[in-house]
Amino acid sequence: MWWNRKVDRLFKLKKEEQKKDETPDIYADEYYNPDEDRVEPTVGDNLEKGDLFAMILSAWITIMPICLGLLIGIVLLAWLLLGLF
Repeated sequence: MWWNRKVDRLFKLKKEEQKKDETPDIYADEYYNPDEDRVEPTVGDNLEKGDLFAMILSAWITIMPICLGLLIGIVLLAWLLLGLF
């Protein structure tokens, strides 16, 4: 049938387009060993003196006001619901 020929031609074109769009596999090289260039990072490699303290302090400054706000909100809600009735 004419319909089957058209569908077959479309499938064939689609397969050819997929082959063109495929990216080359960088790991296809038979000599590539991913363990060769792997270096295990240590904790203090990229940190300067005082960076760890600065990160902890900034996390503390960011998280604590939010936690305190939630805690005060819960306490006020409990006081409102339990204290007035």
